[in-house]
Formats: sequence, structure tokens, C-alpha cells
Amino acid sequence: MSSEQSPPAPPAEHQPSEAFRKFAAEGVVLAGGGTAILLQLAHPQVAAGVANHSNFADAPMRRLWGTLEFVTAEAFGNQTEQQFVRRRVNAQHARVQGLDEHQQRYDANNPHDQWWVAATLCWSAIRAYRRVYGRRSLTANDLDAIVRDFGRMGTGLRMPAASWPQTAAEFDRKFAAQLVALEVGDAARFAKAELFAARHAAWWLRAIMPFATRIAVSLLPPHLAAAYGHPQTRASRFIANLCWIPVVLAGRILPRTVRTLPATLVLNRVRTRAATRR
Repeated sequence: MSSEQSPPAPPAEHQPSEAFRKFAAEGVVLAGGGTAILLQLAHPQVAAGVANHSNFADAPMRRLWGTLEFVTAEAFGNQTEQQFVRRRVNAQHARVQGLDEHQQRYDANNPHDQWWVAATLCWSAIRAYRRVYGRRSLTANDLDAIVRDFGRMGTGLRMPAASWPQTAAEFDRKFAAQLVALEVGDAARFAKAELFAARHAAWWLRAIMPFATRIAVSLLPPHLAAAYGHPQTRASRFIANLCWIPVVLAGRILPRTVRTLPATLVLNRVRTRAATRR
């Protein structure tokens, strides 16, 4: 792989935009993964589904791995690999049903909930990318293409295509409107504590969790960060900036072959699993 290449493109009929492929291949977008999960947990129905059907204490990376495999397959996989990750995710979602802490029914196949999950991935990835490369690193056309391709991924989760914005400006307006309705309840705080404690994970993963927490919380809107117990003060912003230094340096100094290595490794993992149907 040359220094300017991304992981291999899928066949033309399934190929997302070049802007999205270049964007999704960069390892720094992974820095938005924790933020996306916290935003998802701030949605009461999504929080209930995660809290009642995920085990962050024993497998804190399982949800993130599943998300990485899905996004990578949609961006770079062929039709077989895309169908494999879609079937697996949809099968998992079929079991996620019940009542939240307010006795409201949740269902992972609810189109509104699916929209929110896809939207948090899109918003958090763009925030992380711009945190490393600057706000002008993505043109208006790039942002529109990236938003549209995240919507295409959402339809793979059975989200109605018509519900997804076609421009970044429209997406920002709709996302901002959804932020108002969020609520960081007990289920969200419990799931967040389990995720970042990683009590039963490997020692090295537990060791980096304070760093991962700072990164994740720093991208949140301030009122949500405070609701999770991380008010944004001058000291907390200073610490967050220190945590971002190695991420920014890695994104700006490392050659592209290294920066895109996570996407390449995840794609290879998906291809192996799709070939063996695991």
C-alpha cells in the first residue's frame, strides 16, 4: 500500500464517495468512538437497550469493535462482507427489546433509534477528525458526501433512507434539535461507568481508560459532559488538551500507511469472519 492509499475500494456499485473513504480510513476518527457511545447512552431508549443487553464490565470493547467492523465493511468491503455485518448487527438488534427506566418501550429496530445511532457516529467522527486536522480540513462538498454515506450505512440497519439529511447543514440542524431531547439518566451513567472502568478487561486497557474518558468527554456538548459528571472547567479543558496531543501528533506526523492501519486490520478481520461466517 502506498503512502496515499486507503484500504481497497469495494466494487463500483457499492462504492461510497472518495471523500468518505479517505475520511473513514484515518485512524483518528476512532477517537470519536467513545463520544458516540456516550451520545447514544444519552438517548433513554438506546441507553436502556445498551444497559440491559450489553456487558461493558466484561467486554468493554465489544460494542466499539462491532461498530468498527460495520463502518469498515460499509466503507471498504464488498457486497458479501457488507451483507455479513448487516445480518449480524440486525440479528443482535432483534433481541434488544424491553422497557426503559421510565417504563417506555425500547426496540433496537426502532427507526428513530437507528437514526440516532447513525447520527452519533457521523457527528463524533467528524468532530474527532476536525480536532486533529482543523475545521478547514474538510470542504463543504466533503462534509456533504460524508454525511450522505453515513446515511447509506444507516439504511443498512433498516433506517428509512428518507429520514436522513442530504447535506451537512441539514444534518447539523437536525442533530442540534435532537440534542435538546437528550437525558443522561441512571441507566446512561451506569453504562458509562461500566464502560470506562473496564474492570475485567486486560490491564493495558484499564490503564488507558482514564485517557480514553478524557478524549470521549472532551468532544461532548458541555451540558452533556456535565451530566455525566465531567463539567468543563479550565482545568479539565487543559487536561483534555494534553490528552489530545499524542492523537494530534500521530495524525499529523505518521505516514498514511500507518494512520490507515487500523482500518486495514479491521477490514481483514471482517473478511476472515465473513468467509467463515463467524
